[in-house]
Amino acid sequence: MAELYDHPEIYDERWSERSAEAYRRHYRAALEGARMQSILDCSIGTGNPTYCLADLGYDICGSDLSETMLRQAEANARARNVRCHLTKCDFRRLTEHFDGRFDCVMSTGNALAHVDNADVRRTLCQMDALVRPGGYIYLDSRNWDLELKRRQRFHNFQLPYAKPDGEKVYYVQVWDFHADGTVTINILNAYEREGRIVRQDVWEEHLHPFPLALVQEQLTALGYRDIRVMNMPAFIERPLEETDWYCLLAHKA
Repeated sequence: MAELYDHPEIYDERWSERSAEAYRRHYRAALEGARMQSILDCSIGTGNPTYCLADLGYDICGSDLSETMLRQAEANARARNVRCHLTKCDFRRLTEHFDGRFDCVMSTGNALAHVDNADVRRTLCQMDALVRPGGYIYLDSRNWDLELKRRQRFHNFQLPYAKPDGEKVYYVQVWDFHADGTVTINILNAYEREGRIVRQDVWEEHLHPFPLALVQEQLTALGYRDIRVMNMPAFIERPLEETDWYCLLAHKA
């Protein structure tokens, strides 16, 4: 089965100005009161969500392990007239590629679940090494505590996405929960034109769920005292135990 990360266009086909405004609104809420200017997103992907931070006046850099995703991120930066230095690297080895420090180091897009729990801790240590004194770590993630509790296999997104050319995209996920604690998300995209399915793409993600407590414990051990966990997006009020996706902002006093 094909790897989703080799096809960055799948990430961007649903991107719109409405998406951008939602992310700008989210970051205004999530970062409210945080004193920062320079930001590194160490799992920037195709860049569009992170570039919304540039729209808000932040100075941004990005890194990612995938060359394919970074090429798309470069193209998206040009299209949006955004300045962002991009670096290819594994977020478990950030200090091998960066010698400066940032006001905030981020990991976005549920990226931490792509490595095992021990490497989540290792990545947080690497992120912390690039945070200036008094700076921040930010991340967003699926709520794995909720997902492992309910173990829902079938996720059917009822409303199709309508592309500008009139084509409709239907999106379905089937989750396999493995005995070793990992999860494979099987993704089906079906493309409809003039009432007929004209193409079907099947992808998969292999992920390593981690508890929120692991992140909180590691950040506390690294000296972060103000750890805010919020709904994703942060402008929607919902009990954390009911949210599918959360974000976290930690301040190192």
